[in-house]
Amino acid sequence: MKLLIIGSKGMLGQELAKVFSNYELTLWDREELDITDEKAVNQKIRELQPELIINSAAYNAVDDCEEKFELAKKINHQGPINLAKAANKVGAFLIHYSTDYVFDGQKQEGYLEYDLPAPISKYGESKYLGEEILEHNDLTFLIRTSRLFGKSALIEGAKKSFVEIMLKLADEKEELDIVDEEVSSPTYVVDLAEQTKLLVEGDYAPGIYHVTNEGACTWCEFACEIFERANKTVKINPVACSVFPRSAKRPMFSSLINSKLPKMRSWQDALQSFLDEIGAVEKVSAPGGNKVDRIEKAPEIHLSDGFRMEEEKVDPAPLVNEELVAPESPVEKVFVEHVQQVEQKINVVSNSSTHSPRSFAPTSVKTTAGRQSDTQKNMKGIILAGGKGTRLHPLTKITSKQLLTIYNKPMVMYPLETLIKSGIKDILIIVAPEYAGQYLQLLGSGKEWGVKITYEIQDAPKGLPEAFIIGENFIGDDNVTLILGDNLFFDHDFTEDIKSFDKGGRIFAVEVPDPERFGVVEFDINKQVLSIEEKPKEPKSNYAIPGIYIFDSRVANIAKGIKPTWRPETDITEVHKAYLTINELDVRLIRGRWLDTGTFESLLQAGNIVATLEYQKKMGFNTKISGGIN
Repeated sequence: MKLLIIGSKGMLGQELAKVFSNYELTLWDREELDITDEKAVNQKIRELQPELIINSAAYNAVDDCEEKFELAKKINHQGPINLAKAANKVGAFLIHYSTDYVFDGQKQEGYLEYDLPAPISKYGESKYLGEEILEHNDLTFLIRTSRLFGKSALIEGAKKSFVEIMLKLADEKEELDIVDEEVSSPTYVVDLAEQTKLLVEGDYAPGIYHVTNEGACTWCEFACEIFERANKTVKINPVACSVFPRSAKRPMFSSLINSKLPKMRSWQDALQSFLDEIGAVEKVSAPGGNKVDRIEKAPEIHLSDGFRMEEEKVDPAPLVNEELVAPESPVEKVFVEHVQQVEQKINVVSNSSTHSPRSFAPTSVKTTAGRQSDTQKNMKGIILAGGKGTRLHPLTKITSKQLLTIYNKPMVMYPLETLIKSGIKDILIIVAPEYAGQYLQLLGSGKEWGVKITYEIQDAPKGLPEAFIIGENFIGDDNVTLILGDNLFFDHDFTEDIKSFDKGGRIFAVEVPDPERFGVVEFDINKQVLSIEEKPKEPKSNYAIPGIYIFDSRVANIAKGIKPTWRPETDITEVHKAYLTINELDVRLIRGRWLDTGTFESLLQAGNIVATLEYQKKMGFNTKISGGIN
């Protein structure tokens, strides 16, 4: 993989260069590229054509940002945006680092990836603005981290880390006053770089990640640990933040909770590794004895002689997966492997005497409890309403795409009624975590419409097949109809399509003038599927596959076997192909209009259609409309 590291001489950048040394590396710092120069960024990125860009450059003088906010925004906001746009143009993944200072510090238990930022300093605000890169490149990994320590940057005048400053002061002073507030997690840049590589090479989707060493402490506690492990004799006086007034406010509690990646080692163990690396551990002349005379713990460092230290910060960066390419093995192999797993898990009974993975029981399934289900399964519904909605930015900065208005009601209510009108009474809605409350407030339990609505969270969009994995327990042994929350169908009634479904998979087709933009299905005169392609350059038919699909309960296991494409997402066409492989996929034509309302133009078009249909109803025309939940 062709990798570009920006800020390569920084504390983090130099460790990234070591960790990714086996890649085709290009190392740039401020001499090679000014990230605030949009024209230069576009030109150099276009010439280099990297597949992955890691940006570790940032303006992190926290107090200076209060007076130099425009400069901070230029480097921490506009610079990353320039990189995101340039990366998007060449199809490159982008990793960018942010900070715990995007939060206000009121949540004592720590912050999860989907918690709402509310910076209380200009520095935090500039970093939060930089997180807008997620809106400019769908292949972005944003990593929030905190209190970095490691070897100093390889540039003139570079700050030393808190650890090295403490070691120096311990040799010069016998007593130090250190702030014993502001709880966060120290993070070793070596561990951060290694975790970044794990994110790149693992099966992770773009989005926000929290990456710190485990545990949290105040600055005073951090200093005490440094002195004890380095065998330094120094008296520490824990003091309040008010003892050392600073220009910028700091969050009092800003530890970052990692809910997506494997846990890293404790910050204490990481600190020991760093001390060993720089040879800072002194031999103790006599056994025993605590070298640190302290009253309690310690917060951000501010010393009685007026010394002030600005902690090294990094911006949140999303990692990229080096293996985000089409699966090496054919879809059939993936499907067969998972069929075998299903057979072992639920004892699928085959029609034939041999348990070939291609021969599933068409009428019954014996569960692990020995219960035999009826031939006719229940039909459940799933509405996938996650995703970032980047094409509708800035509207989607304040709410979910599927909650935007189409004429006289939110978008999600149209696919909801499509399922309800088809007779489906048990519906799961999958939403992004930050908007879950809005969906619950709008739709509630579904009692108002005589259905049961439940909700599941999708932390980051990883492709349509993930909906079946998230909804696996909800689906159980039943059949399921998945409809995308931004797909609107006018005039077509899916009742018969759904009620007549038995097993396998059923997709739909709509004739369009630009099939190369969609998944395309080719079928014969008997509506038997011949081939399926995702956005083909030379389509074999003019029939696009819209966002409504019907499958039996095997779909969850099939979805687990689908590997990401060159993007960190899986394609729904791979699920279709899996069923096609065993000749259990059929297609039906859509009668009427279909809109994927993911752009401003389609939003307007959908609103006009609904408005027209509503007017015609009032005037007595005999028309059908997909709306009706008022």
